[in-house]
Amino acid sequence: MDLRRLLFVTTITTALTALVGVLTATSGAGLTCEARWPLCDGAVFGLFPANFMSFIEWSHRLVAMITGFLIIGSTIAAWRGGHPRRIRFATLAALIITPVQIVFGAFTVLVHELVFGYSIVVLTLHFSFAATILGLLVAATVWAYAEATPVSLDRVQQAGGIALLGYPVMVALTPRLFVTFGEVVQFLYYGLGFAVFAGLVAVALWGRELDARGVSLAGGVAALAVISQLIIARQAFGSRGQLLILALSFAAFGLTLGAVSRSRSLGASPNRAVAGE
Repeated sequence: MDLRRLLFVTTITTALTALVGVLTATSGAGLTCEARWPLCDGAVFGLFPANFMSFIEWSHRLVAMITGFLIIGSTIAAWRGGHPRRIRFATLAALIITPVQIVFGAFTVLVHELVFGYSIVVLTLHFSFAATILGLLVAATVWAYAEATPVSLDRVQQAGGIALLGYPVMVALTPRLFVTFGEVVQFLYYGLGFAVFAGLVAVALWGRELDARGVSLAGGVAALAVISQLIIARQAFGSRGQLLILALSFAAFGLTLGAVSRSRSLGASPNRAVAGE
């Protein structure tokens, strides 16, 4: 498997890990392994789950372990293959953050024993580190594909267009705005959010690759707005939280629309000279 495919698989698995984590917390399975970590509550001295609910938490740990090995493999492949510095350092940063993410994953279980309930700070940090790792891997993947295939403004428009299609659905699924924020809704909301985030990272990095600074800046700020609303949605909140999430959604939509429009105008300009890094 070449580096591009390996990074793509690693990025998808990282997003899946976060999604299973969201499902674990939403379904109430976060402490079903008898509040034990890394062991569970079933056979072979607690290595396996004892029932369906503990299986959900156990599955999250299993997928996270597989993802960790993929991140290690991607980092080794990037450094041994002589790939560009930005790809090597993006994978290395993801690898360095991964143990920290694992520690906070353990804290989501162990802190319960210490303070008799989930710590919102620990949960927020756990998700934030996961989002950071995902962003680094998306960046490495985008750069790896740019290394093999020339970047164009058409590709920037396609990535931005995909992100634009996701915003109306994300607004409709805003926590407790129109629908109950249950397991299925949260899974869809975060899955779509990760897809929009990845598209915006591509807009930001490809825009920079083409020396389209306005496009790159708009895409980058929009990506931060999207990931911020995903982090906020992990917390308990009332109407103010909903308004903040909606404000971030509309701001990100406007920035994305501006980035796509700007890239189209640049592509239509006969005097536009597209330059790479």
